Amino acid sequence: MNKEIVDNITNWLKKLNYKDFTIEQASYDASFRSYFRVTHGNNSKIVMNSPPTEEPLTSFIAITKKLSDANINVPEIYEIDLEKGFMLISDFGSKTYLDVLNKETMYCLYTDAMDVIVNMQKGVDQTELNEFDANEQLIEMSLFRDWFLDKHLNINITDTQYAELDNIFTALSNEILKIPTSFVHRDFHSRNLMVLDKNNPGILDYQDALIGPITYDIVSLLKDCYIEWDDEIIDSMLKTFYERVTHHNYSYDEFKYWFNITGLQRHLKAIGIFARLKYRDNKSSYIKDIPRTFGYIDKVLKKNGEFSGMKDIFNEFNINEKL
Repeated sequence: MNKEIVDNITNWLKKLNYKDFTIEQASYDASFRSYFRVTHGNNSKIVMNSPPTEEPLTSFIAITKKLSDANINVPEIYEIDLEKGFMLISDFGSKTYLDVLNKETMYCLYTDAMDVIVNMQKGVDQTELNEFDANEQLIEMSLFRDWFLDKHLNINITDTQYAELDNIFTALSNEILKIPTSFVHRDFHSRNLMVLDKNNPGILDYQDALIGPITYDIVSLLKDCYIEWDDEIIDSMLKTFYERVTHHNYSYDEFKYWFNITGLQRHLKAIGIFARLKYRDNKSSYIKDIPRTFGYIDKVLKKNGEFSGMKDIFNEFNINEKL
């Protein structure tokens, strides 16, 4: 636990007239943010430490209001210091979906989570939200090339292969841009969903929300980088979600194709981020999640001939053998 941060939080809380409290690390984050649990007697709250130069709090505040107004269970905000990057929020506890998910619990937990996605898509105000446009998608996919292929696997990408990857990523983005859009949380997975007795789940880490494809959050949930399910289970849950969100002006097969290609883009980004976390941020624990995440990519490429070029170039790089 960073003593300087704890001391700064302690002084901040004392100036706000908080007394007789203890502070402990609440969770670790893949970003620059960190979280601390402040306990006073039987009550606890969370302090989010979000360095203003790296992760300003303004987006979190704005999206919190949008989600709260739509009756999505997000933390209540008690105190804010934009200059210091501190925010005092309600405590959802320490039990994430990932902690308790198994084949017995998943149907109930995922039903709750899918209800939230439906409510976000139907009820959240989308004004002043950025769109998940081609530029953002291509920047994210470039992380896969630059941090995973180049830095992590030490693949010497030729100019021809570099151009080919760019063309492939552009073609994928063009397909994704055809998908109907809605509010998108953007990181709706088992580590950001908190198990609660009431109004389950508690939703975290939504500050990067955008307007994007209707299949983005459901693929984040069902093709989670941190836990994997059989294809039959995924298909069953996806069909349930499809029935909830569509007016049947597109087929399930089309919806599933959107689901798969949205996941393809997301998983390329995630692998790039996992590699960057190791080499830029000295957070190596996410490397173990790359084989599972690349497995999703591999399955989609084997089933969708539209992206045979991506499959061919990944075979040239022998990625599966190097994982």
